[in-house]
Order: sequence, then structure tokens, then C-alpha cells
Amino acid sequence: MSPERMRAPWQGPAAPGGAGRVRRLAAIATAVTVAVATPAVAVAAGMTSRTGATTYTAGPHPCDEHGKPRHRGGGDCETKHPTPTVTVTETVTQTATATATVTATATACGTGVDSTQPNGMEQFLAALVNGTPFAGRRPNINATPDNPNIVSGPANTPGWTDLSTITGYPTDSPVCDVSVDANGSDAFYKIITQGGSVYTLHCAANGTALVCPAPAQGNVPQSRWTAVSPQP
Repeated sequence: MSPERMRAPWQGPAAPGGAGRVRRLAAIATAVTVAVATPAVAVAAGMTSRTGATTYTAGPHPCDEHGKPRHRGGGDCETKHPTPTVTVTETVTQTATATATVTATATACGTGVDSTQPNGMEQFLAALVNGTPFAGRRPNINATPDNPNIVSGPANTPGWTDLSTITGYPTDSPVCDVSVDANGSDAFYKIITQGGSVYTLHCAANGTALVCPAPAQGNVPQSRWTAVSPQP
């Protein structure tokens, strides 16, 4: 055979068909890298994040696509295809979720007002301000119906009597409402707590003054807040 017609052996790193196989393996490596190297998406979805790299290790005598040695004198073809080696690093991220429960405790149920007029000369009032009950009296309503003055106490001093300072006043639950009724020389104030307990207090109302609590008389001791029985 003439030298002009002789073909030189393939001297490249791989035969043409082998290059195609390498490209396919490179595509596989890219797919593996994309599949395992997306920690942001994994964490966002609550999954395990992975990062990895792919390397390829060929045998001592690389072969072409026909299973033949690429180089003359290369010996037997022990490895027909490059062997991919994938190294994957796995990172597990845990997210703790804490739930805080806040319980608000009321110190007062609000405000309110009540009144009663047992005769044409006076009116008795009850007021609840931020959970504190007060007692008052409005005199001379027959002669002066628009009289705005509130008095209380033995000497009809201006202002209201704070009923929360009287013995027996409940302290285990906020007071939510107050009312008053009067008959003759007696006025009775009632309160109800947030827990549903009802208490009553006797005040002296002799037509000229309002005194809370009613003072002791003979064998009757000074009045105090008393829980009604039975409770509602």
C-alpha cells in the first residue's frame, strides 16, 4: 500500500464516537449537578438541600465505541466506557416554629350607671368607673328637677362614695356591673363580678343623707358587702 493511501491512527483524546459518548455523559453530569445543587429551592420547600460534583474516572486503557484500544500497543481493552463518580454532600436544615399564646386578664369590665327615685325629694345613683362602684345621692329633685349636684356621706358632702373600700368587697374577680334600689330609709347596692358572683350592700337612706355602709344600730352590726345565697 502506498504511503499516500495509508491512514494515520487516531491521535486525539477520543475517537469520534467516543466524543459523542463523553458529551452524553457530560449532559448527565449537568443534570445531576442541577438536580442536587438547588439548596434554596429545597429549603423553601422544607426539603433536604444537597450540593454535589461529578467526576469521571477512565480505566488504564480507554477504548473507542467499538471496544478497541484507542492507541496501538495499548494492550487489552479493560475499560470500555468512562466510569462516572458522583460525590454528593447533603445538608439538612431544620426550622423551628414557636407559637406564643398571650392571655389578657381584665382588671375592669367597663363603666355603667343606675339610679332609683323612691320619693319626690331625692334620687339615689350608682356608677361603675373602670370596675370601681360608687354611690351618690341627688337631693331636692322635686323643687329643682335639673339639680346636677351629687352628694354622699352623713353630712351630704359633695361627691361620690367609693364602695370598693367597704369590708367584704370582692377582690378575686373584677366587678362588671352595679345597681341600686331604695325603699323608705334603706338603699341597697348590688354588684356582679366577672366570675358571676353577686354581692349586696345595705346603705342608710333616711331622706336627708346617704350613708354607705349603714352604721351599726343596737345589735345590728355595721353593714358590709355580702354574697347572696344561692348564687346565680
